Amino acid sequence: MKKGFVVPLWEKIAFGVGDMPGNITYTALHFYFIFYVVNIAGIRPEMAGLIFLIGRVWDAVSDYIMGRISDRTRSRFGRRRPYLLFGAVPLGVSFALLWLIPFGDSTSLFLYYLAVVLLFNTTFTITTVPYNALHPELSQNYDERTSLSGFRMAFAFLANLIAAAGVAVIVDSIYPGRAAYRESYPVMGWMVAGLVVAMYLFTFLGTRDRAIHCDATIDKSGFFETLKSFWRLKEFRIALTMFLFNQIGTDIFMTIVLFFLKDVILVPENMTFVVMGIPLIVAVIAAPFWVKMGEWFGKKKALIISSSYFIFALAFCLVAPAGNLPFIIAVAAFAGIGMSASQVIPWSILPDVIEIDEYENGVRREGAFYGITTFLYKAASAIAVGVATTLLGYFGYIEGSATQPASAQTAIRLLTGLGPALFFFLTILAVKRLPITRERFEEVMAVLNARKAAR
Repeated sequence: MKKGFVVPLWEKIAFGVGDMPGNITYTALHFYFIFYVVNIAGIRPEMAGLIFLIGRVWDAVSDYIMGRISDRTRSRFGRRRPYLLFGAVPLGVSFALLWLIPFGDSTSLFLYYLAVVLLFNTTFTITTVPYNALHPELSQNYDERTSLSGFRMAFAFLANLIAAAGVAVIVDSIYPGRAAYRESYPVMGWMVAGLVVAMYLFTFLGTRDRAIHCDATIDKSGFFETLKSFWRLKEFRIALTMFLFNQIGTDIFMTIVLFFLKDVILVPENMTFVVMGIPLIVAVIAAPFWVKMGEWFGKKKALIISSSYFIFALAFCLVAPAGNLPFIIAVAAFAGIGMSASQVIPWSILPDVIEIDEYENGVRREGAFYGITTFLYKAASAIAVGVATTLLGYFGYIEGSATQPASAQTAIRLLTGLGPALFFFLTILAVKRLPITRERFEEVMAVLNARKAAR
């Protein structure tokens, strides 16, 4: 491996920790927020889905804007890291505000949650877009990026564990379940806010920007011109398609799974944290395995194998019997292996497009790339999750009820098992066409290094 491309272990850890604030807040929002506002605040599923839809569309728009801002930022702390420092407190506070119920009528609550979701998504963008763009700037080596992605996703799964199982421990075990949700969820919100600030500070202090930048190569194109130049790249089109399908499948699963566990499988409240936590623990353990799979067989083949496996695991959600806790725990562990790869491998593929773009277009624009990628992803995800929650209402889901009609339970099963599986299948079809290999990447890097040496 070339000297200067090896990222020290301590810095990989610091970078990995930086993925935790976004993942804790994002995972908690996806797993619990819609369930909370529907069943505790008393908002209809369709209206909860509308809040999510509007918030995500704004999130998508702001991602691109933030990407361009961070690309043009110049400071003694680099282009990306200052936003981790100054965005941490606003992100934590806005997350805590999501779990309050300050009004008694549904209209006021709808407007309140809409406003807070917009605030949260703005602060989320201010921190996570620069963080994502930091990844390719830490190292420009193909395998080091896979290693960085492995560290990042290992900490991401730890964050998901804190968000999924940790939240359940607080609201269902430390507090006495549904009867105390109005008190326990706000406590959880402020606890997470403190973690967010501490973790981003750790990442800010522990990372360094190593990419070589030249002001002459700063891209100043508008949104559509930038998108057009990206779209001309076959690598971008295929990697983006792969990423969109993979992440949409994950988002649908995360949004519906709590409804599945509580309303279909009837998991006891004091065991929710166990079922939510097991797949994430397994995912953390499996992350190094998928990193090695990517190194041995290439990222493309590894993603095809893992997505096929995940589809098979999700099929058990269609037949899982209500009340059978051992069965659903086994399914959760089984699914965790596939869940691990669905996050490790796609996120290690995306940074490789940065150098392809620089090779073809002569500019380096990580922020614009991640801004456009997340813009398109969040817009598509907002529609998909909005449709899923609307289907819950259409099939008769009763907000605040401990018992749901058979039609709603069937819809929940299909949305949990079949919905994500469809998108993971489309992920396989997309990644099979991906032209980025280790050999191709190294050829591109050799040309780029020669260009920089000639300046």
